Amino acid sequence: MSKLRAILKARDLTAVLGRDVPVRVIDVSITGCRLESTRRFDTGTTGALTVTVGAVKYSDDIRVTRCHSLDGASGLYDVGVEFLWTTVPREQSLRRVLPKLKPEALKDVRLEAIRKM
Repeated sequence: MSKLRAILKARDLTAVLGRDVPVRVIDVSITGCRLESTRRFDTGTTGALTVTVGAVKYSDDIRVTRCHSLDGASGLYDVGVEFLWTTVPREQSLRRVLPKLKPEALKDVRLEAIRKM
């Protein structure tokens, strides 16, 4: 039996369907961020918020706390996220660097590996 078949037959198999969604950072605090997205997210959805500055990637785990459509902006959503304390903040931790960055430095900003808990 192949390794893949053995994995697929396991009784404790868990799967995560991920997606990579570009977002715009609107506001940042020590506990979370306010984002703008073309995708709607359910409250409680978790993922990783990743920002690439130069060649360095900064990332932290987040949970969506609210999401609603923006008035007058067809197809745009206002998304509130909180940083999760799943790990101790490290050097590449987004929450350590994001408040210090200027808006023009926030180029490749993405919600990655989105999953509903």
